[in-house]
Amino acid sequence: MEILNGVLKEELERLKNLKKHYVQEMSKLPKGSLIRKKINGNIYYYLNYRNGKKSIFKYVGKLSKDKVMDLKGKIEKRKKLWKLNIKVKKDIARLKQMIHEKEG
Repeated sequence: MEILNGVLKEELERLKNLKKHYVQEMSKLPKGSLIRKKINGNIYYYLNYRNGKKSIFKYVGKLSKDKVMDLKGKIEKRKKLWKLNIKVKKDIARLKQMIHEKEG
């Protein structure tokens, strides 16, 4: 039983490091959605995201197609990392229950 407990603790540490990595990677990427607005015939881009209950529209500017695609790619990558982070959090909680470790 001690061997199994050791393996579970190793897996828990691996998941904690993975979660930390996801959070670091997400902090480097833009959050929210890219909004396109046409004002007086010109196209402008904004990042729309939430800060608590408040919805924020951050002006990005006039962007070329390449920059728009790059920004959309970064936003998608952040969303994928967010989903992976949620899964890892759930796995950490399950492992902690299995090895009877308290939250901390």
